[in-house]
Amino acid sequence: MESQFFNTLDGRPLDWVIFLDHKLGKLYQAIPFDEIASILPYKKPKTGPVPWFDVKGGIGLQILKHHYRTSDENLIDLLNQNKMMQYFCGINLKAGQKIKDIGIVSRWRARLGGYLAMSDVMTKFQLANVEHWKSDLENTETNLSDATCYESYIRYPTDVKLLWECITYLRSQMKKICKYVGIKMPRSKFKDQERKYLNYQKRRKKTYKLTRATIRRLLYLLHKFLGLLPGLIGAMKRKEAEALHSCRVKSNFFSRISTIKKIYEQQQLHFNYPKLKIKNRIVSLHKPYLRPIVRGKETKRVEFGMKVHEMQVDGINIIEHWNFEAYHEGVRMKKTTFKHRYLFKKKCTVFGGDQIYANNKNRKYCARENISTCFQPKGRPPVDKTVRKQQSQLRSLIGKERATRLEGSFGNKKNHYLLDKIKAKTFNTEIAWIFFGNMTANAINIAKRNKPPSQKVAA
Repeated sequence: MESQFFNTLDGRPLDWVIFLDHKLGKLYQAIPFDEIASILPYKKPKTGPVPWFDVKGGIGLQILKHHYRTSDENLIDLLNQNKMMQYFCGINLKAGQKIKDIGIVSRWRARLGGYLAMSDVMTKFQLANVEHWKSDLENTETNLSDATCYESYIRYPTDVKLLWECITYLRSQMKKICKYVGIKMPRSKFKDQERKYLNYQKRRKKTYKLTRATIRRLLYLLHKFLGLLPGLIGAMKRKEAEALHSCRVKSNFFSRISTIKKIYEQQQLHFNYPKLKIKNRIVSLHKPYLRPIVRGKETKRVEFGMKVHEMQVDGINIIEHWNFEAYHEGVRMKKTTFKHRYLFKKKCTVFGGDQIYANNKNRKYCARENISTCFQPKGRPPVDKTVRKQQSQLRSLIGKERATRLEGSFGNKKNHYLLDKIKAKTFNTEIAWIFFGNMTANAINIAKRNKPPSQKVAA
C-alpha cells in the first residue's frame, strides 16, 4: 500500500511520514493489510470505471467506520475532507474531487462478509492478525474465555407484530403486481384489521384473551393473502412474457414469500398448541436467521443476535466460534485450547472461565494437560495448608482477571465500536460488522502499547 502513496503524492515521502506519526497512521501500522488482502481473491475489472478502493481500501473503510462510530454516509463525507483517512484507505483525492457513492461502504461490507461467513477464511484473518501482533503480546499462555451476544437492531418481536409485518409486506407486493398487470386489488378486510391492530397496540394492558383473538384474525387474513398470491404471480408472469419486461418487485421477493409461508405454519402451530416447543422459530421477517438466545440476565432474559464465543489472550479478543443459534459454550473448552495452540503456537497453561465450563469432562482434560483453572475444586482439599492457600490464590486471580478484563472488553466494544446494536441488514453484513468491530478494538489496543509496531515501513 505504501507504493500507492508514493505514486499519488508524486514521490514525496514527507506526507507518508506525517501520516505515520498521526494516530490513524499508528492504527494503520497495527493492521496487516497486505497479509489479509492476500487471503481474498481480487481481480481488477478490465472494463468500466476504475474502482475507488482495492481490497485494502475496502478493509480500511470498515475499520474507520468502527473507529469513528459513524454511519456509512457520514463516513464518506469525512473521507472526502480528511487526508489522513484517505491515506488510511490508500487513496488521495485531488482538489474538488469527491466520492459521491455512499453505498460503496455497504457493498464492501457485503463482499467481505461473504468471505468471512466461511469459517476457514475468518480463521486465516485472525491468524494473520496474531502473527502481526505477536511481538507485542507477552502472556500468551493464558486463555480467558466466555460467550456474549451481539444483538441485532430489531424491534422486540411478538407474534402479533410478526404476523402484521408479514401481512403489510404481502399487501404492498400485491398492490405492485395488480398495478403492473392492470387489475383491481382483491377484496379483503385489511382496513378493518388495520384499525383493530392499532387499537390493540395502543392498549396498555393486553390480555391473553384479546391477544388470542387478534392472532386468530391475523392468521386468517395472512392465510387469505397467501391463497390469493399464486394467481397474481401467474398473471404477472403472463404479462411479463407479453411485454418482455419484468415487474418491479424486489429481488428477494420469492425467498421472502417462502419465509412468510414458514412463519404462517409456525404461528398456526403455536396458536393451536401453545405449549409445544417449535424448533428454528423465526422471529423476524427481514432477518429469518435470527433466533432467541436465552441469557438469563435480570434486565434481558432473551436477546436476538449472534452468540459469539471469544477467547482473550493478553487483552486481544479472538472469535473462537459464532452462531445465530443458541449453543452451550461450556463444551467448547477443548476446541478453544486447540485453537489457542494453532494461533499462538504455544500450549495453553492457564484457562479462565465461569462455572459453566466446570463440567467433569473439562476438569479431567485440564488435569491431564496440567492446565490451571479458576474452577472450584471437587473432593477433599490438600492436607498441606500452604499448597491449599496457593491454589486458592491462583483460582481467585484467574477468576478476577476473567471477570474484569474479559467482561470489561465486551462492554468496551459494545459502547465504543458499534457492537451494541448491529444495524446490518443481511446475514453476511452482520458477520462482517461484528468481525471488523472486534478487529478494530484489538488493533487500537495494540497501537496504544508502548512497544513499536512490528510492521516494517519503507522509509
